[in-house]
Amino acid sequence: MKNSIFLISCLVPFLATVLTGCGERKLPEQVEQSIRPAKVVKVSISESPKRKVYVGRVEASNSIDLSFEVPGPLSRFPVLEGQTLRMGELIAELDPTDYELAVEEAELQLQLALQDYQRKSDILKKGGIAKSLVDDGRAFAQLQRVRLKKAREALADTRMIAPFDAYVSRRYVDNFVKTRVGDKIVRLNDLHELLVVVSIPEQMLSKVISNPQASLFAVFDFIPGKMFPLSYKENRGDANAIGQTYEVSLAMARPADWEILPGMTAVVVLQIEKSLEEKLEYILPINALVTESDKRMFVWLFDQDTQEVTKRYVKISVPGPEGVYVTDGLAEGDLVISSGASQLREGMKVRLLDEEFR
Repeated sequence: MKNSIFLISCLVPFLATVLTGCGERKLPEQVEQSIRPAKVVKVSISESPKRKVYVGRVEASNSIDLSFEVPGPLSRFPVLEGQTLRMGELIAELDPTDYELAVEEAELQLQLALQDYQRKSDILKKGGIAKSLVDDGRAFAQLQRVRLKKAREALADTRMIAPFDAYVSRRYVDNFVKTRVGDKIVRLNDLHELLVVVSIPEQMLSKVISNPQASLFAVFDFIPGKMFPLSYKENRGDANAIGQTYEVSLAMARPADWEILPGMTAVVVLQIEKSLEEKLEYILPINALVTESDKRMFVWLFDQDTQEVTKRYVKISVPGPEGVYVTDGLAEGDLVISSGASQLREGMKVRLLDEEFR
């Protein structure tokens, strides 16, 4: 009995302490949802022209294969593939020995024929020969003159000369090879005018052909900051069956200060000036757009008074290097969240990182 009383007397102060502690505990206060930082862009009318970029290749406007018109072994073939030639420079030469002898022989034959004709003409004046024999002598001399002309032309044909400023794209034979008439010796590309060949989607083809609002330029990686004007020349009539693109040839004047050669890669910039009916397009960065499950696109508008965001559905046009063109859903002056848009919810408060709009 005494032990029970002692136990109770010990528990009473402990229970009092526990109950007092329980009464003083406070429930945790509800913490307000954190405010997300974000950046915004102010919607303004896009006055800049639209740009589309394609990859093309440089080709020569004219490419020819040269061959000799007379047979013979090559004695000189100094040009190399990739070499640039000026008009009139030697490309290749055949051994001229046989043709030089043929010219010398034809000269002697002509000389003998002229002497024979002159002798017969003198005899005719004395009445000692028929006029028909003199006529035959004159005709034979003329025939020998023609043969001499052909021999000289054959000798000249042993030298192959560049017909224009050219780029040697291929050598078909080696030096000292015996060639026949018509054998391909070398391929030359005319460099007076270059072509940039590019594949254009069918929906953009009309923007390139006879469009005064379209400007075309070629850009090369090794020539930074330089754009070379292009002009439409022709396009292949049939579209590519897989990509539905048309192969378009664009003419480019060969620049004097840069060595642009066939086979090089060029970036083609199609710049389209905006027409009056297109003036109400707005441009936004791609990160400002959010796509829903039904493929509709929207942006988050920021309200400066409530510091909250609201959803706004938009319609977009073709994207460009500067961003995406929006055709419906926005008004000039709207503030659109440009970063972290996919993490926002309707009515969420945001804190702007842009000093200008705080």
